[in-house]
Amino acid sequence: MKDRLFNLKEFIDKNGKVTLHELECAFPNVSSMTLRRDLSRLEQENHVLKIPGGAVSVDSVLRAKEAEISERINANPTEKVEIAEKAIKIIERNSCIFIDGGSTTTYFARALPDDNYYILTNAMVIAETILRKEKPTVSLLGGDLKRNNFITVGNTCLDFIDKVNIQTAVMTATGFIKDIGGFTCGNQAEGDVKKRVIEKADNVIMLLDSSKVNKKTPYTFAKLEDIDCMVVDDTFPQDIIDFITEKGIKVY
Repeated sequence: MKDRLFNLKEFIDKNGKVTLHELECAFPNVSSMTLRRDLSRLEQENHVLKIPGGAVSVDSVLRAKEAEISERINANPTEKVEIAEKAIKIIERNSCIFIDGGSTTTYFARALPDDNYYILTNAMVIAETILRKEKPTVSLLGGDLKRNNFITVGNTCLDFIDKVNIQTAVMTATGFIKDIGGFTCGNQAEGDVKKRVIEKADNVIMLLDSSKVNKKTPYTFAKLEDIDCMVVDDTFPQDIIDFITEKGIKVY
């Protein structure tokens, strides 16, 4: 049985996505019922994801998501490097920092000095970036892992946040809508985590590049009055900067 499961997994990994009919052709000596049971076993072991009429390889899904995340991170790199370098200058050394999941915050994590920071994050990409350094301590918040961006959400994640002290939260958003003075994201569960972090943090820094201005996504997780300052790039619209500073929020 182990050999059959191994061969089945290898076949699915090689092809990425297969139908039950393709499996029947590839394994003619195995009944359809046994193949269905084997797929359920492989799904329980997190090797495949069952779909109607077949299965997909978890490895292929992860590779695709990693490529998608990498593409987002590599968009507008000049602006994000600029924002990261500005933000590093206003961070207290050796402090406890929550780093939000996102492409701009990934640049911040890369730029963070190799010092004795205590880093909290719910983003696997951020945790992996910080762990490449020697001195910071990293805590990855538990919870339900979202496949689209490798971020944890849910009650376990929220409970963890309730039990920790956060000196500074380095946050980002999918969009900023001037009409409501609000920061938005595309998923309610992610918004809930962002909101709870902002409530707990002593100091909230929002990193936002100009492409996010007036970009509308469904969920507003914070308003301008919930943050302490914003860090933006040099192409950020001046009228938006004026609007934000008029609300008493410092813009770097």
